[in-house]
Amino acid sequence: MGWGHNGGISAGNHQEPPVATPELERILAQHRRDPLQLLQILIEVQAHEGWLPPATLSAVAEALGMPRARVESTASFYSFLHTRPSGEFRILFSDNITDRMLGNQALMRALCDKLWLEPGKVSEDGLVSVDTTSCTGMCDQGPAVLANGRTITRVTPERIDEMAHLIRRRVSVGDWPPEWFHVEDNIRRRDVLLDHGLAPGEAL
Repeated sequence: MGWGHNGGISAGNHQEPPVATPELERILAQHRRDPLQLLQILIEVQAHEGWLPPATLSAVAEALGMPRARVESTASFYSFLHTRPSGEFRILFSDNITDRMLGNQALMRALCDKLWLEPGKVSEDGLVSVDTTSCTGMCDQGPAVLANGRTITRVTPERIDEMAHLIRRRVSVGDWPPEWFHVEDNIRRRDVLLDHGLAPGEAL
């Protein structure tokens, strides 16, 4: 997955009173209100609500007995967590040197042009948002994007055309062409570092 600062939360949002919905209570109970499960809790809450409103962050902090600043900083750090409303379709282009060499910027501009929106913003109808994220770990299979959290490798202009068409038709990401999500295992040879049963201390 890719990480990166997603813009944070505007000043004053930390004053929002906590609002614990039944679904949030269910998620918290499922994870036994364990502070070590903070990231997974935020992921699941966002999957239900679509983003992480300030009042929800306050409720999570209160339930876990954590400083709100810690919850907020966690939500703001990961680019796949959204502290602002995002589109029904959230498209994040991997943005590192190898993706740029493979043309990710032109591909992102092409998608934005086809969907009539600016990078980093949500379309007026709330359908889609397009932005960048840090390395997705697919440098050998780029350009890569995350579509609602799912990795798409080897993006081409043709795929961008079809992606725009699917988004406009509101086709669920799960129903997009399965070959788009194929990730090759490029580990060709397992050796001592990957597949050797070393006893504790032997490596030293």
